[in-house]
Amino acid sequence: MQNKWLIKVSALLLAVLMLAVIGGEINVAAGRLVTVRVDGVPVVFDAAPQLIRGRAMVPIRAIAERLGAVVGWDEDRRTVSITKGETAVSLTIGALAARRDGQAVALDVPAFISAGRTLVPLRFISEILGYGVTWDESRMRVSIMSKIGQLNMLGPIAPLTFPFFRLRDEQGVSPIARESQVHIARTVDMLRAQAVTGDMHFAAMPTYVAANLYNRGVNLRLVNVAIWGNLYIVGVDGLPVQSMADLRGRRIIVPSRGDTPDLVFRFLAAGKGLDIARDLQIEYVPSPMEAAGMLATGRAELAVLSEPAATAALMRAEREGRRLARLIALRTVWGEVTGGPARIPQAGIVALPAVVDRHDLIQAFSDAYNQAALWAAANPSDMGALVARGIEGVTAPAAASALQFSEFRVVPAYQVRAELERYFTTLQQMAPDILGGRLPDARFYWQGD
Repeated sequence: MQNKWLIKVSALLLAVLMLAVIGGEINVAAGRLVTVRVDGVPVVFDAAPQLIRGRAMVPIRAIAERLGAVVGWDEDRRTVSITKGETAVSLTIGALAARRDGQAVALDVPAFISAGRTLVPLRFISEILGYGVTWDESRMRVSIMSKIGQLNMLGPIAPLTFPFFRLRDEQGVSPIARESQVHIARTVDMLRAQAVTGDMHFAAMPTYVAANLYNRGVNLRLVNVAIWGNLYIVGVDGLPVQSMADLRGRRIIVPSRGDTPDLVFRFLAAGKGLDIARDLQIEYVPSPMEAAGMLATGRAELAVLSEPAATAALMRAEREGRRLARLIALRTVWGEVTGGPARIPQAGIVALPAVVDRHDLIQAFSDAYNQAALWAAANPSDMGALVARGIEGVTAPAAASALQFSEFRVVPAYQVRAELERYFTTLQQMAPDILGGRLPDARFYWQGD
C-alpha cells in the first residue's frame, strides 16, 4: 500500500515538474516577440505567437483564415481541423502527429492551448496549405508567401549567374516557387531585352545596365553587388607587362567598344598618365570571346578581358601549346587611381518588375542567393560541374576558374550606394549616355523593411 502511495506521489511530482519545465519554456519564448506576415501584410493575433524549441506557434484561427482555410474544433477529441479546398488537416492537443487527408504526419512540437487559444506550428500549417515560409532570426519574423509557379532567373554566361544553378538544382528557392528555371542571355543586348519582357523575376547583370534600364523607366531594383572586379589585362606569359605604364606603345585588343571593359580600361590608363591616342594601340573587336580567341591563337599579345573570357583564353592557349597569364588585375589599378578600395562594383542581382513590390519574396531570394554564392565560392569545382550541365559549351574547369578569379562577394546594394555612384560617375565621364543621362535615385537601391 505504501509503495502504491509513493508511486502516485512520484508520478504527481513528475507531472508537476514537467508542466513547470514546459511552462517555463513557453514563458521564455513568449518574451521574445514573434511577428508574422502573409505576402508582406502583418497578421494581427488575439494572443501572442510563441517560439517553442525553435518552432513558431500561433493561434490557429487568425492564421488559417488569412490563408483562406476553415477552422473547426472537436471538444470531445480535443482536436482542431483545418480545411482548404481538398486539403484537410487535423491536430490533437498534445499529440506529436497530425493527420493530413487521413495520413499521419510527425510534428516537432504539438498543438497546445494557452490563455484559451489553440496554438499550432505555423510552418507546418502554412506549407500544408501550399505557402512558402521563411524565418528571419534577427527580426524574429516569419514570412509566409504565396508561391510563384515557375521562378525565372536570367543572366549572362558569367560567374554572377552561376549560383542560379545551385538554387535551381538544390531547390534553394522552394519557399518562394514550385519550380525554377535559369535563362541564359548570350549578349548584353539579349539581357536587356529579356529583362523587360515581364516573364523574368530576377536577373544577374552589370550594375550600369541595371541603372540604365531603371532610368529608362523599367521598375526594377538593384538588390546586391556580388562581382567586385573580374577585369584583367591578359597576355603572353613572360611579357614584361606588370603595370599600366608597361602598355605604352603596345597593341592591345579591347572587346565591345563603349562597354564596361573599354570604359574602365581607358579611365585607368588615363589615370596612370597614358595618352589614349598617342601611347596606346587599341584595336577593338565585337566580343570578349573574339578577343580571347585572338590571344589564344597567337594573333595578339595583349587583351582586356573579363571572366569567363579570360579563363577561356588561358585554357584554349594551353591546348594549342601557348601560355597566357593574367598580367594586371584592373581592380588593383582602380584602387590606386581612385584612392578607394581595390574593387569595382561591376555586377549584381536585380529584382525585375514582376516581383518588385513583393518585399518578403525579394528578401527570401536575396538570402537564398547569398547562401548559394557562399557555397559556390567554397566549392568551385562542384559549382563548375553544375554550370557545365546548365550552359552548353562551358566546361566545369572553366567555370570553376572563372569563379575563383571574379572577386565574388555579396553585399546589399544600399550599403554601397556611395561606391556605386562613384563608379557610375566615372562611367558617365567616359560615356555620358551610358546610364541614361543621370545617376539613379534612392529607389533604385532595394532595401528590405
